[in-house]
Amino acid sequence: MRRIIAGLIALAFLLSASSAWAIQGYKDRHGFFVGGGVGGGPGAVHHGDDAFETGIERGGAFGFAPHLVIGGGATDNLVFGAELNNWIHLTDVHSNRVNHQQWSANAMANIFIVHGLYLDAGLGLGYAFTDTVTASGETSRHQELGLSTKLGLGIEYFLDGTIAAGMRFGYTRHFYRMVDFDTLVGNVYLRWY
Repeated sequence: MRRIIAGLIALAFLLSASSAWAIQGYKDRHGFFVGGGVGGGPGAVHHGDDAFETGIERGGAFGFAPHLVIGGGATDNLVFGAELNNWIHLTDVHSNRVNHQQWSANAMANIFIVHGLYLDAGLGLGYAFTDTVTASGETSRHQELGLSTKLGLGIEYFLDGTIAAGMRFGYTRHFYRMVDFDTLVGNVYLRWY
């Protein structure tokens, strides 16, 4: 029992010390940064045509969602950048394998509210790469360029003076001519300031 208590006290001391070291090493968010992350979440296609199915009309289809970002900090509390996002999902419809990939290239902004908590917003171009299947089993591939919007919330913590780890959750909506697409995605990332 004594060893457990001593171990817990040592762990608490190391954790509090690591926070102090991170704060001492903290520089700021000014200047250039680059980052990337991985995550995932549910996505859905919305369309009004009963002639084809995508396999993800009802939502809840889980997709893998990597992203890359490059940008710069205007102040300690305001960061601008350009990001590339992807959402990937494979599924079966009428015994056919269908592939869904939603890409977006957004101009983005992070507004830090309190400490590492921030609002995440973006606007840009979306690109759909989607397979569809008719009731008779015929497959076709749709590719279309559209508009992408996003809004989310995140938290970021500096591991040292230049590297920050974070977690963000957000809603993204893509608007295309024939369909709309949306996701709720969470991911973890690293940024080098």
